Amino acid sequence: MGQRQMKRKTIITATILFVALLGGTDNSHGKAVQLSNKAQIDIVKQLKLSTARQQLPKQVVKLTKQVNKTPYVFSGSSKNGWDCSGLVRYLYKQVGVVLPHSADKQAHKGIRVSQPKRGDIVAFAYKGSTNFYHVAIYLNDGLIIHANQSSGTTVIEPLSAYKTSQIRFIRIL
Repeated sequence: MGQRQMKRKTIITATILFVALLGGTDNSHGKAVQLSNKAQIDIVKQLKLSTARQQLPKQVVKLTKQVNKTPYVFSGSSKNGWDCSGLVRYLYKQVGVVLPHSADKQAHKGIRVSQPKRGDIVAFAYKGSTNFYHVAIYLNDGLIIHANQSSGTTVIEPLSAYKTSQIRFIRIL
C-alpha cells in the first residue's frame, strides 16, 4: 500500500472512530449510540496507536541524523547522550510510547516477529541466555542503528556484526 493510500485509510478510520466516539448513530433507527467509557477509551487508544504506527518510520529517519553526533552516555536517554536502551526509549517516546530504560525489559515487550520492519527493536543475548544485554533499532536491509559503547557514539552497522549473539526482533507498534 502506498503512502498516500495509507494516509487516506488512516484518515477514514480515524473519522469513523471519532464519529463513534462522539455518539454516532445506529444505522437501523438513526438514533445516537451511547458508548461505554471503556469503548471510548479503546477508541482513543486505537487512534493513538494508528498515529504512532504512521509516525515511527519518519522518526527512524530523523534518528539516523544522530549518527556520529549523539555520544554514548550510560543511562542517558536524550540527544545529549544515550545508551542502547536510552536510544530505543527516546525513539519510541517521539511517537508517544513509553518504554522502560533496560535492554532486557525492552526485549520482553511487544510481540516477537521473524521478519523485522523499520522501527522494530532488535535485542541481543548471549547464546542460550534469556537475558538481553543490548538493543538497537532495525533500519532495513540488514542494518541497525544503536548506541555503541565501544565507539562511544551512535552508529549504523550491519546486523551480521552480531552473528555470535542470539537475536530477537520485537514489534511494539
